[in-house]
Amino acid sequence: MKGASMLETLRRLGVTASFSRPRVSNDNAYAESLFRTCKYRPDYPANGFTSIEDAREWVLSFSRWYNTE
Repeated sequence: MKGASMLETLRRLGVTASFSRPRVSNDNAYAESLFRTCKYRPDYPANGFTSIEDAREWVLSFSRWYNTE
Protein backbone atom coordinates (compact mmCIF):
# COMPACT_ATOMS: atom_id res chain seq x y z
CA MET A 1 0.00 0.00 0.00
CA LYS A 2 1.45 3.34 -0.98
CA GLY A 3 1.72 6.17 1.52
CA ALA A 4 -0.82 8.40 -0.22
CA SER A 5 -3.42 5.66 -0.41
CA MET A 6 -2.73 4.70 3.20
CA LEU A 7 -3.37 8.28 4.36
CA GLU A 8 -6.56 8.40 2.28
CA THR A 9 -7.72 5.10 3.80
CA LEU A 10 -7.06 6.45 7.30
CA ARG A 11 -9.05 9.61 6.54
CA ARG A 12 -11.93 7.58 5.10
CA LEU A 13 -12.02 5.45 8.25
CA GLY A 14 -11.87 8.50 10.51
CA VAL A 15 -8.42 7.66 11.87
CA THR A 16 -5.94 10.43 12.64
CA ALA A 17 -2.43 9.61 11.43
CA SER A 18 0.30 10.06 14.02
CA PHE A 19 4.01 10.24 13.27
CA SER A 20 6.88 9.83 15.70
CA ARG A 21 10.12 11.73 15.39
CA PRO A 22 12.96 9.83 13.69
CA ARG A 23 15.26 7.90 16.07
CA VAL A 24 13.24 8.88 19.17
CA SER A 25 11.89 5.65 20.62
CA ASN A 26 10.39 7.45 23.65
CA ASP A 27 7.71 8.99 21.41
CA ASN A 28 5.83 5.69 21.52
CA ALA A 29 7.41 3.63 24.28
CA TYR A 30 4.47 1.23 24.63
CA ALA A 31 4.58 0.24 20.94
CA GLU A 32 8.38 -0.04 21.01
CA SER A 33 8.15 -2.34 24.03
CA LEU A 34 5.56 -4.51 22.28
CA PHE A 35 7.73 -4.73 19.14
CA ARG A 36 10.67 -5.88 21.25
CA THR A 37 8.52 -8.51 22.96
CA CYS A 38 7.44 -9.79 19.53
CA LYS A 39 10.96 -9.92 18.14
CA TYR A 40 12.38 -11.85 21.09
CA ARG A 41 9.73 -14.59 21.10
CA PRO A 42 11.34 -17.96 20.27
CA ASP A 43 8.81 -18.53 17.47
CA TYR A 44 9.38 -15.13 15.79
CA PRO A 45 10.26 -15.74 12.12
CA ALA A 46 13.75 -14.23 11.78
CA ASN A 47 13.59 -14.44 7.97
CA GLY A 48 10.12 -12.98 7.65
CA PHE A 49 6.76 -14.55 6.88
CA THR A 50 6.10 -16.58 3.74
CA SER A 51 2.63 -15.08 3.26
CA ILE A 52 0.21 -12.59 4.74
CA GLU A 53 -1.82 -15.52 6.05
CA ASP A 54 1.22 -16.80 7.96
CA ALA A 55 1.75 -13.33 9.42
CA ARG A 56 -1.88 -13.08 10.51
CA GLU A 57 -1.76 -16.53 12.08
CA TRP A 58 1.42 -15.63 13.99
CA VAL A 59 -0.04 -12.34 15.23
CA LEU A 60 -3.21 -14.08 16.44
CA SER A 61 -1.12 -16.68 18.25
CA PHE A 62 1.08 -13.97 19.76
CA SER A 63 -1.98 -11.99 20.89
CA ARG A 64 -3.45 -15.02 22.64
CA TRP A 65 -0.12 -15.68 24.38
CA TYR A 66 0.44 -12.02 25.30
CA ASN A 67 -3.05 -11.53 26.74
CA THR A 68 -3.39 -14.81 28.63
CA GLU A 69 0.03 -16.09 29.69
